[in-house]
Amino acid sequence: MIEAKVAYLEEAYDLHFRNVSLDDNISSDEILCETLVSVISPGTEVAAYTGMPPLKPGNTYPRLVGYCNVARVLKIGNKTSGLSVGDRVLTTQSHRSHFIIKKDEVLCLVPQGVESQHAACGYLYHLGYDAVLKAGVNLGQKVVVIGLGVLGLTSVAMASKAGGTVYGISNHAKPKRIALNNGAQIVYERGELSKLKNILGEQLADVVITTSGTWSDWDMALDIAGQNSFIAVLGFPGRGEKDPVNNPLDSQHFYTKQLHIKAVGRSPENNDSRNYLPFNQKSSLSFILDEINLKMLNPDELITANYSWNKLEEAYLSLISKEDSPITYLLEWKK
Repeated sequence: MIEAKVAYLEEAYDLHFRNVSLDDNISSDEILCETLVSVISPGTEVAAYTGMPPLKPGNTYPRLVGYCNVARVLKIGNKTSGLSVGDRVLTTQSHRSHFIIKKDEVLCLVPQGVESQHAACGYLYHLGYDAVLKAGVNLGQKVVVIGLGVLGLTSVAMASKAGGTVYGISNHAKPKRIALNNGAQIVYERGELSKLKNILGEQLADVVITTSGTWSDWDMALDIAGQNSFIAVLGFPGRGEKDPVNNPLDSQHFYTKQLHIKAVGRSPENNDSRNYLPFNQKSSLSFILDEINLKMLNPDELITANYSWNKLEEAYLSLISKEDSPITYLLEWKK
């Protein structure tokens, strides 16, 4: 038996680590793993920690937290071809020290040249990549990313790789610097909307990727979107806020401009039997880890600092304070 440490939110602001016993007598299609590192997804996890309204109906607490996990394989079942003891795997397991999963739940193997902490950022890049794919970003298109938290920054990086002319919106110096390092042309503050619109020109933006949750940012997205343009919604507009002052589907923007508005961030888990789903979750993550391996993406810029796993709550409180504009934090489970 293995005693796993598993992070649970019992209620808002009530985080504990439970001891969970795992039987290492695993099934033929299972693997036993020990977590090496996990990365915090700030928007999702801080919202859960502070008691923001849930994204879908159901019991909110108690709940697990986290989904960016890199682990080492300790034991494999006899029907888990393609995996070996000692392999590192990327999964969506929560913040926990050990776990047992089906082999099919592994997102991808971590290439030998990729550091574990870099691989743990893979899913955060995947969310930005999914926004870029679904928005159909093409070479030379004008892309505006609203909010430069971790998902805004990964969206900037992926939109730039796709050939977009990328602009960011943020009021903070550190995210601005990182966005410029990752391909943004210019980053404007929210009070500089007229400057942004002037540089975009009469046609305004071809694609807007919105990663924040305020109605004021949503109004900005509608305003800077051009005719027949695409708004990729990677954040959750209005979450935790009062009813909007303005109509979020105001006809002067939504109807007159014939806007395409789509929720992004979720993709098929696997390809299908006829290979009709090439941009599925697993294939995209393999591509992203290869890009990290080739030094075409730099996850170090996303990780503000490292914490020991048992300091998770301290990391949440730091993210809430926003002191020095943290992007995200890495949790160390095995050194």
